[in-house]
Amino acid sequence: MPDELRLYLKERFGVLGPVSPGRFEAELAKRVGSPAKREPVLKAWRAYLSGGGREAVRSFYQEILKVPKGEALVYGMHLPFLEFYAREVPSRLEGRVLEVGAFTGALVGYLQRKRPELSFHALDGVEEAVELGKKRVPEVVWHAAWAEEAELPPFDTLLLLSVFPEGFVDQELESRLEAPSFWKRFGFFDRLPLLARLLKPGGLLIYGHGPFLGKSPEGVEEGLKHLGFDQVERVGEGEYFLVLARRPEALEVKEEAWSLAVDEEASLDLEEAPLQVPVLVQGDLSEVRELLAAGRYAEVLAHLPEGVEGEAACLRGRALFALSRYAEAEEVLRRALSEEAEDLRAMVLVELGEYERARPRLEALAGRGGRYRIYLGRVYLSLGRYADALRQFVESGLPEAEGYVREALERITERMRRFAREGEWAEVSRRAEFVEDLSPTLLTREMLRLGLKAALIQGLFARAERYARRLADLDEAEGFLGLALVALRVRSPLEVRPLEDLKPVEPYLTEALARAEIPEALLLLGMLREREGRHLEALRLLERAAERGTGEVAGLAYHHLAQVKRALRRPLKEILGDHKRAHALRAYPAPYLFQLAQEALKGGEEVLARELLSRARDAGLSEVAEEDLMGLLALLERLEGPWAAFSLLYQALGRTPKPPLELLALAYRLSRGFRESPEASEVRGQYLAALYAEGRGEEVERLLLEELKADPQALEVLFDLAEHYEAQGNWRKAAEHWQKALEVALYREKDLDLSREVLRNLLFLRPHDESLTLYLEELKAVSRGLEALGESPKALPETKEELLQEGLPQFHGEHLLVVGGHTQLRSRLVPLLEARGLKVDWFDADTAGVGKEALRRIQNRLEKAHGLMVVSSYVGHDFSEPVRLEAERLGVPVYVIPGRARGATGFLRALKAFAPELFKRALKGVQ
Repeated sequence: MPDELRLYLKERFGVLGPVSPGRFEAELAKRVGSPAKREPVLKAWRAYLSGGGREAVRSFYQEILKVPKGEALVYGMHLPFLEFYAREVPSRLEGRVLEVGAFTGALVGYLQRKRPELSFHALDGVEEAVELGKKRVPEVVWHAAWAEEAELPPFDTLLLLSVFPEGFVDQELESRLEAPSFWKRFGFFDRLPLLARLLKPGGLLIYGHGPFLGKSPEGVEEGLKHLGFDQVERVGEGEYFLVLARRPEALEVKEEAWSLAVDEEASLDLEEAPLQVPVLVQGDLSEVRELLAAGRYAEVLAHLPEGVEGEAACLRGRALFALSRYAEAEEVLRRALSEEAEDLRAMVLVELGEYERARPRLEALAGRGGRYRIYLGRVYLSLGRYADALRQFVESGLPEAEGYVREALERITERMRRFAREGEWAEVSRRAEFVEDLSPTLLTREMLRLGLKAALIQGLFARAERYARRLADLDEAEGFLGLALVALRVRSPLEVRPLEDLKPVEPYLTEALARAEIPEALLLLGMLREREGRHLEALRLLERAAERGTGEVAGLAYHHLAQVKRALRRPLKEILGDHKRAHALRAYPAPYLFQLAQEALKGGEEVLARELLSRARDAGLSEVAEEDLMGLLALLERLEGPWAAFSLLYQALGRTPKPPLELLALAYRLSRGFRESPEASEVRGQYLAALYAEGRGEEVERLLLEELKADPQALEVLFDLAEHYEAQGNWRKAAEHWQKALEVALYREKDLDLSREVLRNLLFLRPHDESLTLYLEELKAVSRGLEALGESPKALPETKEELLQEGLPQFHGEHLLVVGGHTQLRSRLVPLLEARGLKVDWFDADTAGVGKEALRRIQNRLEKAHGLMVVSSYVGHDFSEPVRLEAERLGVPVYVIPGRARGATGFLRALKAFAPELFKRALKGVQ
């Protein structure tokens, strides 16, 4: 509550913390630096403190509102009392509520937030405060007037909080006043009826004195009674108190009270004319003590009237306590002013439900034991400190504590249940251990069950055995099961390994099942019968375990049930059904699900096989792929089609640095149904490269021809065939396929850049073929047509010779090392490159096949090279990778041509992109 109130005051009124009235001038100086500007406020402050009446109050609040954050300063001086009011007042409000002297509305606004169902009004005589309050708290109805003069309909609740003494205080006034002095000083009987007229008959008056001097809670209580108010009671003690009372139909001041209030002598000489003369019991109180000891409490009360004090008040309080008249006893014991009375009053407060007020004294008295411990235990029980409460009840040693002990144990058990549901087994175990340390006999059956489970889960087998034996002595089935698990040194049946011997714990299991069919005991005994080959008995036990069990216990029961049914040669569909149920409750690993799917497919249960395979896919097929990739691919292809198998194989190939030819062949076969996809094209390229590496050129040619037959306009296939024939030296067929590729690129794909490259390859093969000029002219015509349409195609050279060397830079003796490609590609390109000023060392696929000797020669040349190009499809990874790593170590730039080079022009295009790196390396002066 205080935190909520402080946040509200900080956000809406700028209150940062409490301010002592003695530091008012210092805090004011922080806000108003100039002494001249402070002077009006200080003058009004001094008049306010000297009891200057209504005008002093008005002047002070008018001046303080002119100060930056001045209202925060006022609320800071009242903050501790505001926190007390915020804690005690909201629950007592009713009907239409009026706060007198609301200032700018901090308290009434907070009360409105706490009780929005009520109607709140605020009354203040300072107009500036009312105007500001309307802005600060628009939810409240505001009235500008002094309470004594206000003409308002009566309200159900009237709040006089920290407002009644204003204008009547004096800084020389005593902190506490006796009742007559209080009435005279504050004009109580003159002013209060003027304020009470704003309250309906039967309405609630709430009075709080606030931080002002001259407090007298007794004076307020007795004054209200003299005015005829009913149900007068006090809330709080010391500086912080409220007086609550109900307004009568008519207010009437009793004559004796009025005379005390107006007669100065009487108000100052309290011994001569006290308001309420206490009834003093004269003489020896031994007779009263004897009556009290004899339990004759009514006679004690007759001998000790209401007004007694001192020891007599203590004796009367004891009698009232014995008669369960706790409210009266608390009032009498407060006046006794003795340690014995205060001790008894602490117990009275417990009976009244004032646990926090009673706690400090009872904690100090607990060392005496007995009833003090019982009452302190009741306090702890109400505060939710159940362990502390139980300790107090047990250590009290009194028979009357047994009921409270049972209640505390029930509360602790409830917490143990909650922690068990949340999986906080350490907390469950801690509470069971605490109760056991107090007294092992306090552990209830449910506590023992929860403690046993917590101890097993934590692996505390010695403690688990202790709890299990206690439960077994109480003839509880869980005890025998616990003894079995402790003997096996497992936390649950789920940890029992297939080869573990369950025979020694069979007596415990049979004893447990003789008392109750616990799923765990049924499971363990069923597993034992399965290992003994007594399958019919195992079948019955495991069926009951699966039916009664939950979670993983039921899942393990279904698993063993499936194994037993397999041994009994039950139908495959029934066995696999139990495996499905087991997996739903206790997930199988993916390899086991894969085996079950294979078994289902082999047994003709294709639907079950699909379902099990989907479960294996959910669990992750990577582990299965590592163990039996070919079997998994065959199953996927059969049940889910080629694409599912190809996708898995494609991922596996991506994780394999040098995949075997068999996998590439399988991937190629699977990809034929979707040959145009990027993945299928990549796999085909890998497969062709692997075939080239194995020297199986005829197979490559046959494969490419089949591909071309399936799709005569497949550009990639035409490129591969053309390069294949080039590598064989079959220039005529190579040119035929380049020409077909040119026609597809030009007439079907409408790709001028690709057409230009393919035409350049044809010019390399047939430089004197005049028919190629027609293609060049047609490319020019298409280019002009595109220009007419507003596009900007790349300009074409005028002659075939210019096209042949288009875009190739002029070199100046730079040194290039090339690894890969075929011999014909090297023989055609090296003269051209050397003519352009580039020094080339080219190790093609044929010459690179000499192994370590060639590798050493290549690495020696690297030291003087300005760059390295690798045609990756024509050289093995085990050969090209060491060369690349050595080049990177020496700082030589590397360019890898992925896939085939697409003829001579593909290589030239790559060289054109790589040329800047060669130039930069050469400019660094590397020889």
